Amino acid sequence: MRGFTVPDALRKTDAILDVSVGTDPGLALETRRGTGFYKVPSLRGVWMRSALGHEGQAYSIDELFDPARLKEDYVPKGFHLGPGPIQGHEFGLKLPLADREALVAFLKTL
Repeated sequence: MRGFTVPDALRKTDAILDVSVGTDPGLALETRRGTGFYKVPSLRGVWMRSALGHEGQAYSIDELFDPARLKEDYVPKGFHLGPGPIQGHEFGLKLPLADREALVAFLKTL
């Protein structure tokens, strides 16, 4: 059998959200990547990591939650092949500054 199908019983729960996060649904045809059924890294110690995002472009969680990272002229502080936006999940970028700062402060306690 090729691909992966989310069980109907699970779709009826709150465990599955019908929201696109910008990942490639084609990955689900070969693996469970992109389906929500794979093990993600723990947030414990996330503040110590220096390669965040899918390709490690964000140097810190502060940079990851900085809306400026989406601008065409942005110069990333982490691994990147040149100036340009850090693409990827945008969750949290539209929060008010105080809320983003509180979220980053919380993540630094883990």
